[in-house]
Amino acid sequence: MTSTPARGARRRRPVLIPVLAVLAATTVGVSAAFGGMADAPEEPPELLAKGAEFDQGEMRTVFEDAVVRPGGKYEMGVSDKRYLQLILKVTNQADHTILAQAMDGALPTVRTDTGTLQPPATPGDGPYIRSISQNRPYAQLHPGVPTTVVVSFELPPGAPTPKKVSIDLATFEWYESFFTQERFWQRLNGPPEPVSPAPATTAPARGADLPAPKTTTPAVVAARVEMPVRVEAS
Repeated sequence: MTSTPARGARRRRPVLIPVLAVLAATTVGVSAAFGGMADAPEEPPELLAKGAEFDQGEMRTVFEDAVVRPGGKYEMGVSDKRYLQLILKVTNQADHTILAQAMDGALPTVRTDTGTLQPPATPGDGPYIRSISQNRPYAQLHPGVPTTVVVSFELPPGAPTPKKVSIDLATFEWYESFFTQERFWQRLNGPPEPVSPAPATTAPARGADLPAPKTTTPAVVAARVEMPVRVEAS
């Protein structure tokens, strides 16, 4: 199904590969002539606080609260474990229903003063995300409706309780493919980066082909939210 962005969405970018290729080549040539691109300082992301609202393109997000609580509220988690939960107010700015789990890609990095929660140390151990209506969890975000969303991270047993959290924010842009006529929201990502390989348990056989180095494509961090973390008793 194709769709268009909601009225008022600002980010639209047609995908025109030949033009982009020419522009990229021109940029590289000019940069090389004047000392290279590495000399340009990287601007720090915009710093936001609790209560801030940020337009992420596909969605508009208000950062309302961060709380550590036992599982069970909103039918999320189990009562004998602790969770750091980010309480957001999210408005889906697309013209079609999306999954609440889409917020996983919208918040690419979540750190506390006790460690990093996102991305997870083990793939597949990311946050559990649900929209909330009348204290019941749901999986969807309907267009144009400000909705409470809870992003829940399970804390390791015995881990210290975090006192503050830092959240990196990605943005999504509306793409229209010149060649395939596809239209979709796509996260704005930076260049690929190498992934540190896991330690090898055995030496590769002589003459065997070494695996190609793995890479990841991190999101461009458009802003960063810092909030205090409160503790809610059981």
